[in-house]
Amino acid sequence: MDILRVEHLKKSFGRTHVIKDISFNVGSGEIVGFVGPNGAGKTTTLKLITNLIFPDSGTITIAGFDLQKEREKALSHLSGIIESPGLYTGLSGLENLDFIRRVRNVSKEKYDEVVKITGLGDRLSRKVKKYSLGMKQRLAIGMCLLSSPDFLILDEPTNGLDPTGTIELRELILKMAKEYGVSILFSSHMLDEVGRISDRVIYIKEGCLLGEKTREEMFTGQRYLVTVQDTAGAETCLASHPAVISFKILDGNRISVETEKEAAGAVVSALLSCGAVVLDIQKESDQLENIYREIFQEDGK
Repeated sequence: MDILRVEHLKKSFGRTHVIKDISFNVGSGEIVGFVGPNGAGKTTTLKLITNLIFPDSGTITIAGFDLQKEREKALSHLSGIIESPGLYTGLSGLENLDFIRRVRNVSKEKYDEVVKITGLGDRLSRKVKKYSLGMKQRLAIGMCLLSSPDFLILDEPTNGLDPTGTIELRELILKMAKEYGVSILFSSHMLDEVGRISDRVIYIKEGCLLGEKTREEMFTGQRYLVTVQDTAGAETCLASHPAVISFKILDGNRISVETEKEAAGAVVSALLSCGAVVLDIQKESDQLENIYREIFQEDGK
């Protein structure tokens, strides 16, 4: 079952069309990355889903409830952090959590469980104004979890975090999805983190969805940058090789080749057998960055 369904969503501010007829879904227990350049419409879309702003047209369904027609029921399944966490910095972490516990009438058992999930330990007794950004993010997510949501929305959750904070937050997000079955939609500019935790990635630019890729599609093979003396003969050879998933002729005499895992040697041998002169071969390390580049370059902008 889909926890979220967005259908033909549109949003304008004055004469500026920010969201242009987009449709997508998030499955139960799925982690979905929402990726695009600045101004693509990521935060606006998340604000529409969390009902902070209202669409011009289209429908948003959360856990089977129409957000416009059954607002309270829809939002009862959702928690989120849009832009920066809203915390009471003059209070301790425990006092922030306890405030939400009392407002939401959360049981003591659930409260104790969330305290443990945050992983902040004794640091919860400190004033929030003394917290690092990573600690604030973990506390804010804990406050979201007090209501036992089925669906969590995070807007740039790792933005500004140091490596330790990034690792800790990544582990917390994975734990929420895998152990507690929480569906997560998050936006991010950090492609490495998107690749580490996402089951699927949705790409958006200028308010339009450009496509999506599952984890299997993103990491089916490994990309290599092959430099040859003449691309003509190499192109024919690569097109017929069963281990080649895809390839693209770049500038000059370079070819970006995606092969099945551990098949690079066989591909190079095939090129040599076809008479191609291989001058160099390098492993392209950032798979998701390559996919991002291809998607947005193919968009022609």
